[in-house]
Amino acid sequence: MTVQGPRLEETSILVTDVDRRKALPIIRSLGRQGVRVIGMASSGFSVGGLSRYCARTLRCPDYKSDPQGWVDFVAEACESYRPTVFLPLEDKAIELCLAQPECFATHSRALLPSREVMDVSYDKWKTCELAQRLEIPIPQSHCPESVEEVRALAEGWSGGCVIKPRKTSGSRGLSFVDDPSDIVHVWEETSREFPRPIIQKRMDASGDAFGVFVMIDEAGELRALFGHKRLREYPVSGGPSTLCRSHRDEALIERSLRLLRDIEFRGVAMVEYKVDIETGEAMLLEINPRFWGSIGLSIASGVDFPMLYHKAVAGIAAEPVLEYKPDVYGRWFFPGDLLHFLQNPNRMHLEPGFFWFRGDNLAYDILSWSDPLPAFGMLVEAIRRVMGRSS
Repeated sequence: MTVQGPRLEETSILVTDVDRRKALPIIRSLGRQGVRVIGMASSGFSVGGLSRYCARTLRCPDYKSDPQGWVDFVAEACESYRPTVFLPLEDKAIELCLAQPECFATHSRALLPSREVMDVSYDKWKTCELAQRLEIPIPQSHCPESVEEVRALAEGWSGGCVIKPRKTSGSRGLSFVDDPSDIVHVWEETSREFPRPIIQKRMDASGDAFGVFVMIDEAGELRALFGHKRLREYPVSGGPSTLCRSHRDEALIERSLRLLRDIEFRGVAMVEYKVDIETGEAMLLEINPRFWGSIGLSIASGVDFPMLYHKAVAGIAAEPVLEYKPDVYGRWFFPGDLLHFLQNPNRMHLEPGFFWFRGDNLAYDILSWSDPLPAFGMLVEAIRRVMGRSS
């Protein structure tokens, strides 16, 4: 006999980091379908908190400056509101919750990787070692232990490289080095904040970039699958995508599942690839063991990861969603794609063009006629920041 879970409209979810762009499509998806969404943010302004679908926003300590204060706040929030489901959005939030799971697990549930699996998937060097063991191609990569090793590498290095932290998200801490004589200096600068950064061959920006997205439940079953191709990003040299398109690549799907199944991953993850234009081979760049910035595109393409996550954790039956609409576009228009347009010297020859604003297959991350306050709030916040810098 099948055990019925709770009705959707009887459930609630506590979502952290609702001041981040990725939170808004998640809040809208769940709220529109009757889930009571409670948000957490450490900043006074939160794009997700302005949504009509966010029932309440809680101001919490910043986990960067007060990690234990943040954990204690999560415990208090879960005790007070008893959310059916708990969703920590960012890497640091997940790490803190895995270190002290009692902060949420007494009153709520989540679908998260183990601490050991989180460490392998979040640490870019450990991901490189995993890929090498599984014979999955990666760019030439090194993780020196000393500046002497860096000097030796720099002496024999040809071409550009990327120096990046082992643990970070987006473009934070990322440095592009064109002249090998600068490698030692940049590595030392980066290592002051991020110990033992990686030195990696720089992939040509013209190479295609792909992402494979999955959700794997507690039983190890694949419950959701999606893929996209990056078309534009900001900064132009490398950063979050500002325009992407739904895309399916069976070879990359197979590689991604092989990686994640080898470490018995549970939860949601993005696996990122970049094509080496010299060889035509798609190289693994990293695994992001969390929800991603372009989550709105997967929802628009028919794979509602937030709802599938919520139902899996709440115990509500749902069929796996492994197929999706092709050639749907997702756009982070303001400020992402606008900044890309202003920075890109090839701005008048973009494909699709910057001035393509409407289409049946075009979805926006922030802009919404039915939920306009987040976009208005972002505009006001942008003006406030510019005025603050000017003064």
